[in-house]
Amino acid sequence: MAVEERLRADAGPEFDPFEPAFLADPYPTFARFREHAPAFYAPALDYWVLSRYQDVRAALRDASTYSASNALSPIAPVCPRAMTALRDGGFRSIPTMTNADPPLHTRTRRIANLAFTPRRVAQMEGFVRGIVERFCDERLQAGRADIVRALTWEPPALVIFKILGVPDEDVPSVKEGSQNRLLFMFGRGDEAQQVEVARGMAEFWRYTEALVSSRQAQRRDDFTSDLVHTPDAEGKPLTDQEAATILFGLLLAGHETTTNILSHGFRRFLEQGSIWEELCGDAGLIPNAIEELLRYDSSVFMWRRKTKVPVRIQDVDVPADANLLLLIGAANRDPDVFADPDTLDIRRPNAREHLSFGAGNHLCLGAPLARLEARVVFEELTRRMPDLRLVPDQHLGFPPYIAFRGPRALAVEWE
Repeated sequence: MAVEERLRADAGPEFDPFEPAFLADPYPTFARFREHAPAFYAPALDYWVLSRYQDVRAALRDASTYSASNALSPIAPVCPRAMTALRDGGFRSIPTMTNADPPLHTRTRRIANLAFTPRRVAQMEGFVRGIVERFCDERLQAGRADIVRALTWEPPALVIFKILGVPDEDVPSVKEGSQNRLLFMFGRGDEAQQVEVARGMAEFWRYTEALVSSRQAQRRDDFTSDLVHTPDAEGKPLTDQEAATILFGLLLAGHETTTNILSHGFRRFLEQGSIWEELCGDAGLIPNAIEELLRYDSSVFMWRRKTKVPVRIQDVDVPADANLLLLIGAANRDPDVFADPDTLDIRRPNAREHLSFGAGNHLCLGAPLARLEARVVFEELTRRMPDLRLVPDQHLGFPPYIAFRGPRALAVEWE
């Protein structure tokens, strides 16, 4: 058997996306798959795995061939006790946007777009900058810090919760709980963990229902109010259940991606001191540097789709109703699209062609806000702390998820 054929046959059984070494550095595995097994079946996961840019992009864009219905489904089987905890807790989430296909997705996304306007995002810059300045003044004074805990973990939540209308006093509990709840959809917890997370999800669901109810009774200048009062093309507003589901998704993951973007940024920009020096010397480089960062080390490094019909991908016949695991991190380093893909080039001309915010009709709703937050953070930190550097010889830990990836802690120091 030829080497390539053997790798095609062996790649699936060997692939464990929860293995710590893979989570710490998935890119060598991604490169091997991309070259030797760009489309294969992984029996242990019951997913077909795609790693080349054109295939991943097609799966994200082609709604007639690929469905988003499994995007938020648990990657691992859910135990009966956890399902009972969800039911008894009143959990009633339904497909609305992230895991919905047209025409349902078209309706709900149109309403969300009207509520999440460019004007609302642009108006947040002063608020974002004020938060970053305050956190720098309060938490970055001792010469050494965990930049994740000090700066990248909480501000993204404060920003998205401000837009949604969540009271500041609720931010710590909502943020803390979201990471555990991601384990339910994107991780592989044991039975006790599943039950605990399911109870937390049900409690969190009731929180979103109460938020919807409060804005229906009294409208305010926030996203939630616009969401529940904006009608569709036929003049019908979202149902309570639809609105609560959209909020549940945004409150759960809308800030995790930005936290990871910022954490990856400090790691990668400081690993190569010359990049940090360049950004300090020319803030105009920051927007494209962020796009290149998103390409080089995506905060969402895998996503999911399902085939609606049989499809042939890279000479592999994939049946209808097959689960697909899209390796976005692998696609973003495809040498057929990005020259010298394993180099972080902050001047890369096509950096924005990355797939880290998705593509097509499911392009990330919060992408403009994430870009704004990242730009403001790096503008402020390069201006304030040109001597910032990584603490050497530190071990980075990553959460055991198949979707969201970012270092749990990152030690930095300065004079």
